[in-house]
Amino acid sequence: MHPCHLRNGGELENKSVDENTLHDSIANARVYDLGQCYWNGMPVHPFDPPYQYYLFDYHEHVVKDLGKIEPGFSHAIGMLMTSMHAGTHFDAPVHMSQDLKVQGIDITPYQRGTGFVDLPEPLHSMEDVPPLVLRAALFDIPSLKGLDVLPEKYSITVEDLEGAAERQGIGLSEGDCAMVRTGFGRYFETDGDTYLHKWAGLSPEAVRWLAAKKPRLVGTDNLSLGVPDLFDAHRVLLIENGIYVMKSLNLESLAADQQYNSTVVVLPLKIKGGEASLVRPIAIA
Repeated sequence: MHPCHLRNGGELENKSVDENTLHDSIANARVYDLGQCYWNGMPVHPFDPPYQYYLFDYHEHVVKDLGKIEPGFSHAIGMLMTSMHAGTHFDAPVHMSQDLKVQGIDITPYQRGTGFVDLPEPLHSMEDVPPLVLRAALFDIPSLKGLDVLPEKYSITVEDLEGAAERQGIGLSEGDCAMVRTGFGRYFETDGDTYLHKWAGLSPEAVRWLAAKKPRLVGTDNLSLGVPDLFDAHRVLLIENGIYVMKSLNLESLAADQQYNSTVVVLPLKIKGGEASLVRPIAIA
């Protein structure tokens, strides 16, 4: 047997070991679902198209046709129309540009109606994002401050991140995943207005502090990374440094159990030419 092990950076490799080693090592761990639900009417960015899911085939309609092949047999089939940035999602660097450049490369020649094509390295679209299994650090900023949720439009400072790292016993190394909790994830299903318009986020200095650590991935529990600058965090992480981003995470259970160190598993869809993907990540702790 060849269980999966981690290369530097979190990609998977096969390594011959005792077939039970990997399973035994995680048998007593808890799996935390970091994804939010998707539904019609869910909060999405005001610039984005809405998330829409419909049943295309109903059982009672299909049975008329399939029932001719297998008596009584039928099915239901759903159809999804959505931005790739609805709910919990994963952004590749080509999602954003500054002066039409991503990591110093003019992005315009590589765009088509069906997605990105022939991207020069280091740029890539979603089919070239590998399965990610990363050491993760949760920066629980509300907990640091004795709060359930940060104040409206609070700008997280470098001192906040350093304080959380010290008190919560976490470190962040190159290739890791940094997850930043603001507490606003609790509003995703209950208060769309607060979630979309009153969020807390990373200050420009805090974003640069994270980027300097060279994580592979930065995630947050709200829809926008930065406060007060809406786009600075995207510019620094995606455009300048090629760091993947996840947004609209559900970090509440992980924080409630004080699991500040974990392993995250992130499996974006392999969308050819895609700039992003809906995703349902998990943390194992």
